[in-house]
Amino acid sequence: MTHSSSNSSGRATPQTNLCNSFDPVLLKGALALALQEPAPIFFNPHLMRKNNHPYLTSSGHLSNASIASTATICSTTPIRSQEESWRSDDPEKRSDANDNDLSQALADDIAALEPIENDYHRQRPFWLVSMIWAHQIWWIIAGVINIPFLLYVSKHSTSTARTNYIAQASLINLTITVLVRNELLLAGLYWAFSQIPFRRFYAHRMLHSIGGLHVGCAFGTFIWIMFYTVEVWRSASFDSPLDIGLLVTATILPLGITIIITFALRPLRERFHNIWEYTHRYVGWTVVADLVVHLGLKAATLDTPKQLFYTSLPYLTLACLVSIFYIWFTVRHAKISIQANRNVAVVTFPGAPTMRSGTFARISRDGSQWHAFSVAMTNFEQREFSLIIGRAGDWTTGLINDALGSQGPERIYIRGVCPPGFMYMHHAYKKVVTVCTGAGIAPALPHIEQHTSDIMLIWIAKNHRKTYGETVWNAVTSNLPANQVILHDTGLSGRPDIGSLIERAAKAHGAEAVFVVSNDAYTNLCANICWRKGLRCYGATRDS
Repeated sequence: MTHSSSNSSGRATPQTNLCNSFDPVLLKGALALALQEPAPIFFNPHLMRKNNHPYLTSSGHLSNASIASTATICSTTPIRSQEESWRSDDPEKRSDANDNDLSQALADDIAALEPIENDYHRQRPFWLVSMIWAHQIWWIIAGVINIPFLLYVSKHSTSTARTNYIAQASLINLTITVLVRNELLLAGLYWAFSQIPFRRFYAHRMLHSIGGLHVGCAFGTFIWIMFYTVEVWRSASFDSPLDIGLLVTATILPLGITIIITFALRPLRERFHNIWEYTHRYVGWTVVADLVVHLGLKAATLDTPKQLFYTSLPYLTLACLVSIFYIWFTVRHAKISIQANRNVAVVTFPGAPTMRSGTFARISRDGSQWHAFSVAMTNFEQREFSLIIGRAGDWTTGLINDALGSQGPERIYIRGVCPPGFMYMHHAYKKVVTVCTGAGIAPALPHIEQHTSDIMLIWIAKNHRKTYGETVWNAVTSNLPANQVILHDTGLSGRPDIGSLIERAAKAHGAEAVFVVSNDAYTNLCANICWRKGLRCYGATRDS
């Protein structure tokens, strides 16, 4: 009889004649081999140097085909030429081909796995209590902070002392709102929390969701400012320009905060992101400036202006001013170099990030629109670091297109403080699994290069080497052992079945935690998978 087989590249091999005799021993062995559980999908750079050597494909089966004759290796990762892939004259035929294939593969994976994973929590006893998020716990803490102020105000009738107490409650909430977004304070907290020896995941979860405290105290500020404005209007005399100025500046405060909160609501923030950014910054600055003027007028109404300094009001205001504006004195217009292809750009800045790994930088071309990107690679000898910018929105697309057209910017504004993100918590674990999709490899590279922990990498992308270039490819393959890199090429293999990949990788590596760098939906899917399997999971959320 004849038999036609396919090698790992998908091309059919010539038909060969097989003996018609029946051999039960061979059949039994073949069945046993076929029923074996597939082994994990590992990339082995050493195998690339040897032809006719067995390697693992995405199905876990061994192949003896030579590397020269195959187009895939380990999770069907394409083997590309050794030529530099940052050349602008070597783009893919379609500039968005990689993004479309990757996005579709992730969407297919979500569609297949989400119905299974989404209701996992509901199947557990007391699921409603277990689903209280750290973000909501911070809301509760913000409410508890305000209870003493509320009790004091409820026991006192209208008076100057009551008004002053409401003003202090307002500023305490405002100061907390501002400080929890302070980059230097966050850097200190992330470092301290990474040193916690036990139950650290819960502490990390609270720290990563500290945005809940920011939001909770922002609402507290709004409520207390409203109370304060009402008290000022009730006690106003309207018989002097000073009193009128006090009323006007007091009224501007809740109006400005209302605008900020309105555009910070998730539906509006997602739809009008630039407006949210501008209102948060410029309206916020206006509110703080108005607060300073209001305090100055309030001091002028006192018998002695120095009496204001016997309260906490000027000191809390000063703390807000320093926390908000100090970062703008660190901004520099840095000279950069850009390497780009049709899908990503690598932007290199002089200097070094604030912390060695797990940080991100905020950059801008015109000083008005700022965008955050993870610090991907740092050269400590030459004192320079790089950001990997993938083609995503209008801003990134414009930057990449300008770079390809030799019109890229020579200088870019960058803030001097690079705050840490959730990836910094690699420092807290010895063994981790890191899941990256597309340009999400960027936040993982500092940890891979600096060996902050023992990493098993799962990288889901299309044409890894060609898309992200030799620099990124070499950073991964030269710093991780052969059996600790799992590559999945969505262009050749479609959806990755992330549940199976995470389970097999975590089991093989003995991982203590899983870190996920992807879009919101895929991060949530991975988090649910890890939760069900009893694995700690870290990922970027909008509550952070």
